[in-house]
Amino acid sequence: MKATEKDVKSAIKDKKLVMGKRTIMRGLKGGAITSVICASNCPEGMKKDLEHYASVSSITVKGFDGNSVKLGEVCGKPFNVLIVGIRK
Repeated sequence: MKATEKDVKSAIKDKKLVMGKRTIMRGLKGGAITSVICASNCPEGMKKDLEHYASVSSITVKGFDGNSVKLGEVCGKPFNVLIVGIRK
């Protein structure tokens, strides 16, 4: 399943977007995240960890069409963003 820029921008507008591997992993383990969006160049190790914890919590992991630079631009950040999560 693919995520679009529209999905990310709507999460930003609703103030439900979180960034950072540590924050997202904590949210997955605690059940505070509804879905995770990964950039196309996300490392395989990180993607496997995300998919494992997401499957345990029955949360969807979506791919993003662009790389981490594009995801950072969509989020309005001046740096690369590999993964973002959407809070409940």
